[in-house]
Amino acid sequence: MKVYEKARELVEALQQEEIYAEFVKWQRQVFADPGLKETLLALRRHEFELHRQQLKGKELSEEEKDNLRRLYESARQDAVIKLYLEAEYRFSRMMMDIQKIINAAVPVKGPEN
Repeated sequence: MKVYEKARELVEALQQEEIYAEFVKWQRQVFADPGLKETLLALRRHEFELHRQQLKGKELSEEEKDNLRRLYESARQDAVIKLYLEAEYRFSRMMMDIQKIINAAVPVKGPEN
């Protein structure tokens, strides 16, 4: 099917982007170092738990928000993690922009429309 071919072409184009290359480069460096990997995974676990609580309707306290900020600041003290997080942010923005383009071109209406 042509749409699947285009999806594969998009993947190939993404893999040629500098944003993607930087993201992969720093991701590999973080995950190659057990200490950095654990720091990043601990940060992600904490983020996930807070997000899960929010989805359940719990309002996050200022203390919980401050703890997350401190974890980020602590993790960003390491140059490799800092560069990884910056690359991850740029890559995520690019992916969100692509998703917006697709969503705008293929609007999905609910059953009430």
